[in-house]
Amino acid sequence: MKPSISPPVSGVHPDEQLQIKLEVDTDPPEGVGYEIKYQLLPVPYHVRIFTLPSLFAGKVHAMLCRGWQSRVKGRDFYDYIWYLSKGVPLNLQHLANRMKQSGHLKIDDMLTDAILLERMIERFDKVDFEQARRDVRPFIRNPESIDIWSKEFFVAVTKDKLRST
Repeated sequence: MKPSISPPVSGVHPDEQLQIKLEVDTDPPEGVGYEIKYQLLPVPYHVRIFTLPSLFAGKVHAMLCRGWQSRVKGRDFYDYIWYLSKGVPLNLQHLANRMKQSGHLKIDDMLTDAILLERMIERFDKVDFEQARRDVRPFIRNPESIDIWSKEFFVAVTKDKLRST
């Protein structure tokens, strides 16, 4: 008689496949904030993660420094609006250190709110927002919600909503 093998986690079918994507920053720059999250399912565990302001800094870094020339990643702009809409402050120190680490800010240079705003506006001036909308449209429930995307929209909401810690 063959012994029955129970799954490692109760309630999960033994043939079920679960895919988990983890992004691990093996060399995070100074100034990053961390928090511990506790979860109960599928089994009790905890994980140390970046705080929302530090994650937001990583997103702004991607928007400003991604080396794709004229191509854009619509998800960056969608996520940027999400952070702004939730009132998440930007970890400016972490962003500055991340930009220095990637060579997009000189080691001795300061990154102030004013300099960041200037760089964001320069970036928005170069974005093909139609391409950004096409990139993200298949993945969102309400595609009309991004029809407003334009340089003017992103400059206005950045001036109005972006705040740093």
